[in-house]
Amino acid sequence: MIHSAVLALAVVIGWLILARLARSLRRRQRQRALWILVATGVPILGWLTYTCGPWAGIAFLSVGVLVLVRLPLRTRTRAAP
Repeated sequence: MIHSAVLALAVVIGWLILARLARSLRRRQRQRALWILVATGVPILGWLTYTCGPWAGIAFLSVGVLVLVRLPLRTRTRAAP
């Protein structure tokens, strides 16, 4: 059980790194990347919640939402004159 929890946390960290790297993509590629991150993040969230408990799931959900929501907001503020 401990090995699967460590593996789930490693996958979560990898997902967060990929989400941060999505910022450097072009606009069209960034939108595709965000949808892919959402589609892969949901099963990862379920797996993390199953292996590490609901508090870890809530923490990953809140951090994931912050990372994904922050990307489009930051690009909108840059585009404004």
